[in-house]
Amino acid sequence: MKTASYGTWESPITADLLSAGETPLLEVKVHEPSGKIYHIEGRPAENGRSCIVEHSNEGNKDVLPSRFDARTGVHEYGGAAFAVSPDGHLVFSDWGTCGVFSLDPASGEVQPLTKPDSKVRFASFHIHPTSPNWILAIQEEHHDTVENSVVAIDSSSKTVHPVARGATFYNHPQFSPQGDRVCWIQWDHPDMPWTGTTLFTAEWQDGKIGSPRNIAGQPGLESIVQPRWGLDGTLFFSSDRSGYWQLYRLGEGTLNAQPLRLKGLEDADFAGNEFALGSCTHIPLSANILLAAFQKNATSNVVVIDIETESWRDPGFPFVDVHRLAKVSETRFAVIGTTRDKPTALYQVDIDDFSSHQILKSSADLDIPDSLYSSIEHISFPRVIGGYKDGNAYAIYSSPHNPDYRAQSGVLPPLVVELHGGPTHHVNPGLSLKSQYWTSRGYAYASVNYAGSTGYGRAYRDLLNGKWGILDVADAASCVAHLSATSKVDSSRIGICGKSSGGYGVLQALCDHPKIWAGGISTYGISSLKALLEDTHKYESHYMDALLFKDATSVEEQEQILHNRSPLSHAGYITAPVLLLQGTEDKVVPPSQTKEMEKKILENGGKVKVVMFEGEGHGFRQKQNIKDSLDEEEKWFRATLVGE
Repeated sequence: MKTASYGTWESPITADLLSAGETPLLEVKVHEPSGKIYHIEGRPAENGRSCIVEHSNEGNKDVLPSRFDARTGVHEYGGAAFAVSPDGHLVFSDWGTCGVFSLDPASGEVQPLTKPDSKVRFASFHIHPTSPNWILAIQEEHHDTVENSVVAIDSSSKTVHPVARGATFYNHPQFSPQGDRVCWIQWDHPDMPWTGTTLFTAEWQDGKIGSPRNIAGQPGLESIVQPRWGLDGTLFFSSDRSGYWQLYRLGEGTLNAQPLRLKGLEDADFAGNEFALGSCTHIPLSANILLAAFQKNATSNVVVIDIETESWRDPGFPFVDVHRLAKVSETRFAVIGTTRDKPTALYQVDIDDFSSHQILKSSADLDIPDSLYSSIEHISFPRVIGGYKDGNAYAIYSSPHNPDYRAQSGVLPPLVVELHGGPTHHVNPGLSLKSQYWTSRGYAYASVNYAGSTGYGRAYRDLLNGKWGILDVADAASCVAHLSATSKVDSSRIGICGKSSGGYGVLQALCDHPKIWAGGISTYGISSLKALLEDTHKYESHYMDALLFKDATSVEEQEQILHNRSPLSHAGYITAPVLLLQGTEDKVVPPSQTKEMEKKILENGGKVKVVMFEGEGHGFRQKQNIKDSLDEEEKWFRATLVGE
């Protein structure tokens, strides 16, 4: 074992490995009659193209021709880009043309189902169970204004028919198993999916619906997510009316939905935020069995629920984060999930015997011993910094660890603090190669689940309302205070990093608490809230309202808040060196914001470096750019936290 300074250890977890070795696993669907499983994966080596892959008894194969990219830009964040038809064909949206296509996975033959129009996007497909020519979808038209609606595509005539329109946004359009009803969720500005949505159902007959019926939900007060039909026509969904996203059911022919009363899980969230489309964390396996993933303390668990007795059992699955579930049979399911010691992977699992599971695809094929990984710990800590000091905040913490190295006696390690994006999001305790990249080099790493994060119930999510840019960064500072007070880190060597709204948090933290930080890295982070309001897309155009403003805030007060909470207005307070990483094609946080922040920091005598990545948007997808950005980060923290 070598003795070397923290932050200088060599590690087999390299930037090349993270850029080439990690394959984003995005969606999973199953054709139940054949048992074939399909998933979408991102391909950094193919300029971020998303490919559909088939898994069957004959093996695995790409089924999407290379000229297509199974992605969608609905709501800008996309998701729900494909569906499986009862006849085994796939329906998908193509990123390059915005067209909707049918794919025969056996022959590779592709047929258009709509006339491609770059200004009309489609997503969230659901195919009629007995008349597969009818396909429900979300349509998003980008003409003079952006208009969203639920439509039905008739593949036999290649025509598009309106189903529901008039609301600002829609999600989860679905046919019932009998094909005689449809459901969907809708909401209006200023709500987001996690603040207030409404669930509707309607009768369906030959391309037309009856009068919609409001089932549940209330603007601003109750979030309904993930409606899903049971095999007997029961409609399941999650509502946070109790303070947590709990499961409810609406029996066929009944008027009022009832909660599934699961003793011991009253404070669990059975859903999460829905930035992207296509969330699926509960599925009916039979008329009486529901498989569901829930979250407590930002940690997922999968349970089997007996609907009739309202009882549940924990099979002991190792997943601590669940992205998607799909039914394979009454006893088997597919899941995209993460464990504490394995990166995200696509599994096929038996509900009674996890030992027989198959890993169909891992996001990273690693030749790395488990002994290299640092343990992952969920921690809570008191709020000791800032004006709001009630309650605790949380973080996912890992200490520096590498079996080939030890540090000098009596020396504490540097700490990298990560602020997640969103801000309505969270970090889970699953194995993260990004955090292990740092811990295996001799850094402590803490991902802060600050006020406003998901995974802790609605009250914790709402805690950030009116306090964005204040309480989140104060929670990050309190995390540092806690780790310093417990002698886990060197308080003079603290770095902070984040992407998107997490990058905004980085800049705010550097302004508001300048003495804490020795260096910062903001990746496509927001520097001007006013510019964000003027430049951002429809989906997030009112996202900041509740996060920044109280009810009845005057226009003058709003202008003052936007000024006070914008790092661009206070760049003179920044004393730590700052690295700014930015995509040239970013529509969420335009490059102009980053350039203006650089200018202000330089005008005030600060140290700043900007690196622009050609062709990248809000999230880097290209292999070389992912590698280069990580190399830049490592050099920056080695210089600012280690002194090399």
